[in-house]
Amino acid sequence: MKKTFLVSFLVSFLVLLLGFISMGCGNGEITKTGEESQESVGSNSSSASEASLASSDSTEPLTTTQTNVPTLFIHGYGGTEGSFSGMLSRFEASSFGKKVLTIIVQPDGSISETGDWQEQTNNPLIQVLFADNKNNEWNQADWIKVVLSYLTSTYQIDEVNLVGHSMGAVSSLRYLVTYGSDQSLPMVNHFVAIGGPFNDFVTGNEDQSLEALDLNGPLVISERYGDFSAGIQQFPKETAMLNVAGDVKDGSDGDGTVPLRSALAINYLMQTNGIEYRYEIITGSQAYHSLLHENTQVDQMVANFLWDIP
Repeated sequence: MKKTFLVSFLVSFLVLLLGFISMGCGNGEITKTGEESQESVGSNSSSASEASLASSDSTEPLTTTQTNVPTLFIHGYGGTEGSFSGMLSRFEASSFGKKVLTIIVQPDGSISETGDWQEQTNNPLIQVLFADNKNNEWNQADWIKVVLSYLTSTYQIDEVNLVGHSMGAVSSLRYLVTYGSDQSLPMVNHFVAIGGPFNDFVTGNEDQSLEALDLNGPLVISERYGDFSAGIQQFPKETAMLNVAGDVKDGSDGDGTVPLRSALAINYLMQTNGIEYRYEIITGSQAYHSLLHENTQVDQMVANFLWDIP
């Protein structure tokens, strides 16, 4: 009887012991599986997020960055509708915004338009064309004013962004230092300059380092730059500026048309007057003056600056 009891006790003890061992091994496997599961979940979440982002880019509107503030695109000297058509098409294809109007300004200030404005809330894009596309920056600044007055009176628009290439950048800055404080005109939230010759095409600054240019301004200044310097106090403090310059790295220190130090000469004025300002230098074969507004790297910089699109 005692022998039977002893055997029974030993069997029960072994069963319990094996149970504890099994539980211990099981817990170890669960912990490991939990870690693997966590990694898997993280990976799947990332994939899902990327898939969602890709879907958003291709088919869904970018609701977190969309506003009804229009962005006006101002062409350069001799520019036409084709000047910004590529960038506008790429922005539309990426759902960054939608082109809604083309506005043509005649030399006498009269305006015609094509397109449809209906309280757009999808980052509306407006292309501005000057019928006299080789006129000077002072007249073009006046025509920009005419366009903004027209948008205010016709569509009650009170905020805009400006994007200008080459002379369009110069004329836009001329507008801002001349009329930027006029409360009857729409406020300019963001201003993007692409390949703007802000110190014209003067010589004598070729050997000045970019650091010295930022710190002291250009050694030799043009009449244009002198005017900007005199009027910079009129530049609206609420307007943030992005300045994009090109350097093809062929030894010319520029984009093939605009010297790098002319495009960046404005750095000193902006920084010393407390204006929210940043600049970017595009390099390589796609940094040529006429290719800057066809460069997808520039597209991304502009989209990020205007609409916080990463």
